[in-house]
Amino acid sequence: MSETLKGVRILDFSMFLAGPHATKLLGDMGAEVIKIEAPHHPDALRVNPRDIYPGRDPGERPWNRSGMINERNRSKLGITLDLAAPEGRDMFLDLVSVSDVVLENFRVGVMDRLGVGYDVLKQYNPTVILASLSSQGTTGPERGYRSFGNTLEKLSGLFSLTGYPNEPPYFNGMAFPDPLSGYMGVALVAAALRHRRRTGETMQIDLSQREMATAVVGEAIMDFTMNGRIREPMVNRHTAQAPHGVYPCEGDDRWVAISVEDDAHWRALCAEMDNPGLADDPRFADAPVRWSNHDELDAIIAKWTSPLDNYEVMNRLQARGVPASVVMKSVDLMTDPHLESREFFELSDDPEAGPHRYYSRPWKFSKTPGTTLYPAPLFAQHNSLIYGELLGIDDEEMARLEAESITSDIPGNPRATG
Repeated sequence: MSETLKGVRILDFSMFLAGPHATKLLGDMGAEVIKIEAPHHPDALRVNPRDIYPGRDPGERPWNRSGMINERNRSKLGITLDLAAPEGRDMFLDLVSVSDVVLENFRVGVMDRLGVGYDVLKQYNPTVILASLSSQGTTGPERGYRSFGNTLEKLSGLFSLTGYPNEPPYFNGMAFPDPLSGYMGVALVAAALRHRRRTGETMQIDLSQREMATAVVGEAIMDFTMNGRIREPMVNRHTAQAPHGVYPCEGDDRWVAISVEDDAHWRALCAEMDNPGLADDPRFADAPVRWSNHDELDAIIAKWTSPLDNYEVMNRLQARGVPASVVMKSVDLMTDPHLESREFFELSDDPEAGPHRYYSRPWKFSKTPGTTLYPAPLFAQHNSLIYGELLGIDDEEMARLEAESITSDIPGNPRATG
């Protein structure tokens, strides 16, 4: 069941990750989400899929086979519309008049240049909510900046905490601010809808992805505020606890994380390593000296873990109450029994990409748990449905709109052909 947001219509004017991630989750919870793409400027993930196709085969219509587009746009309907054309702009505003939310993650100023800024939207629908998930926010000296998640990692302070001492910082492997902002976007839209229901007041949501990312480095900021210390990369270590790290195990690139919080954990670890005398070694007798001798301690633990299976090490240490976990790869996540038991991965049968398992939602509602309503839309798949039902446009008029490129069922961007 996906009825939490039943009756809410959202115009999804976003692309890449932050915006589409938010609207996918809102669609999972029952909202009617209509993804709008420009005929000559579709969602960039259709034209730059990073070679993520089923079987790495782009097929004859690669814009519909991109794993990036299909993962982030499930539970949506899809239309095309050229807002640069006056008639396209008018059609968009007609859709706004019968919708509840417009969500976008453009560079600040794009909506105004298209003639569909918040002041204009309110003229056509006084109760519409505009959710803007921009790079730096809609105010301030950097308001006009555009960015990607990897650049925001640097501006936010996240990048300074990664990597190894005396080496350049490391990317964390994904555009971390984007999914953070997507999840926050869900909460903000829900809060704005609730406020409107209670008061009748509408609003524009102004989310800064840069500030969203900075908000998660609060410990480092507070350390400087209170102690004057500038936090540096700690690799996999802790500021005070030891041992605390990631240790090699049997197999290629297999690891286990171990975190000893106190002397009881330390003694339990030594017992499991069949080396109880190590607990009383003066070099490791308490947390401060263990931390000071971390390199030597890591070598001892790594020698013990290296010939063992990482799941075995995890289970054995957890049985003794020592915090430990395997370091999971994507293949491990897809077969993880806990995630399986919670049905975290859902099967979606994309019309041109075939059936694949995608991650769902990190929450469960007891009465309205949410689900993938339908696969991601093909490019322009629902033009006739949406324009016919909501705007009363007939087939003959639809043919004219397509002939004039106000709508289109094939991306005009040549890169979309792969």
